[in-house]
Amino acid sequence: MSIENASREQNSRAAEEFHPEDEEFSPALLNTKHMPPREGMEQRWIRTTIQGEDDQSNVFRAVNQGWKPRKADTVTLGQFVPTINYQGANIIGIRGMILMERPVEMGEKQRAYYDRQADTQIAAVEQNMHKVHEKGSGLTRPEFTERKSSVSRGKIAPVAPD
Repeated sequence: MSIENASREQNSRAAEEFHPEDEEFSPALLNTKHMPPREGMEQRWIRTTIQGEDDQSNVFRAVNQGWKPRKADTVTLGQFVPTINYQGANIIGIRGMILMERPVEMGEKQRAYYDRQADTQIAAVEQNMHKVHEKGSGLTRPEFTERKSSVSRGKIAPVAPD
């Protein structure tokens, strides 16, 4: 398969088949510098398997947060892209992970929501801290209503005769 207006190197790289099972896995394969996010999108790797078992709950969680698998044909022709067949689509993926993308606005909304949740939790902790140190809680200094003190000599104790 030849790509029009592509260099010989790009054509040869595009024709390469990648089989991650045949090679030692390297985290460098997850580097997306040759696959930057599309305009207006953000991307991240999502785990699809763990210890050889499908991790559908992780994928469903990502889908519920607006993430969708990034198709291999969205990358510039001639770039090396590890692909897998996932649910009948040729998408970017490797060794139990797929590259997913979503609109940047959706990500900003989710981050703002999490920031508000964190602020609410911090405020609740601060309120509880102040509540612990309220009067009568037992964790504050005892307060005295009377501030009088006196010293008395007392009685002389009887001494037994020897």
